Amino acid sequence: MVSITLSIQVIAAVLVTVQSSYVHHGGVTIGITPYAHPVQSQYHAQDVFGQYTYGYSTPTSSKSETKTADGVTQGGYSYIDSNGYLQSVSYVADPIHGFRVAATNLPQDLPDVAYAKAKHLADFEAIKAEHGLARVAYSNPVAVPFGAVQPVQDLPEVVLARAQHLAAVQRALHQQQQFVPQPVQDLPEVVKARAEHLAAVETIKARDAAIRFSPAQLHGHVVPIHYQQVAPAPFIPQPSAHISYAPALSSQYHAQDNYGQYTYGYAGPLSSKSETKSADGVTKGGYSYIDANGILQTVHYVSDPIHGFRVSGSNIHGGYAA
Repeated sequence: MVSITLSIQVIAAVLVTVQSSYVHHGGVTIGITPYAHPVQSQYHAQDVFGQYTYGYSTPTSSKSETKTADGVTQGGYSYIDSNGYLQSVSYVADPIHGFRVAATNLPQDLPDVAYAKAKHLADFEAIKAEHGLARVAYSNPVAVPFGAVQPVQDLPEVVLARAQHLAAVQRALHQQQQFVPQPVQDLPEVVKARAEHLAAVETIKARDAAIRFSPAQLHGHVVPIHYQQVAPAPFIPQPSAHISYAPALSSQYHAQDNYGQYTYGYAGPLSSKSETKSADGVTKGGYSYIDANGILQTVHYVSDPIHGFRVSGSNIHGGYAA
């Protein structure tokens, strides 16, 4: 009965060992299975100033980290590597010196690298000591007259480079001054469209003048009307068989370039418009239309970066507004 109990205990111990580690084919026990050892403890705290601290611990690894209000972060962690060795890492980071780390798993210098490093440091210290012996200590400095101090003289290659740079700058300035945006050149079809537009505008002006000032022609039996003298009432056009607003010749044109210059216009039976913008930012234009009372209204305007927008028109009190 005692032997059976001992056998059960041995088997249980073997099972625990198998769950806590695994055996390499070479017979070496490697690592500890983390799934058999959950987190034993952990903590975390922080505030509104960006400070925090946290950490945790398990049988196979642990870590802790803290950040203070001055931006310094300090921490460290340890773990059991695949060879079963405990590895530890400590680090610190701040805005001035950056990130620094010390660890047991950092690569080590090879013998020849370690020898070269030691020789370099020894030579550096020897040179520094030699320069220290050659340095002269000034116990009673002498004032040097201002005129005796000579300015630094440029080397020949510096003089040449400066001359080449200034020459390149002058060439670039000269090319920039020679480049002047040219006004947009109208294509033949644009010239033709503008001429047709202006002709249509004149036709509409003449027609509107005839409508306003020519008496209506009456046909058939005319019945005389007796009326009393009263104050003249505003002119309100009435439908008439002899007054026609049939569309006349309509036209439109548009042209522009890469410098922001453009010109466009159109003409219709009851309105017309034209506008032009030059490279210096000045916009000029005008338009006309027949208002609700049958009166032709004309507006001219100009706009530039210095004086802003100005307009004059027959429908503006005083004829001008800014």
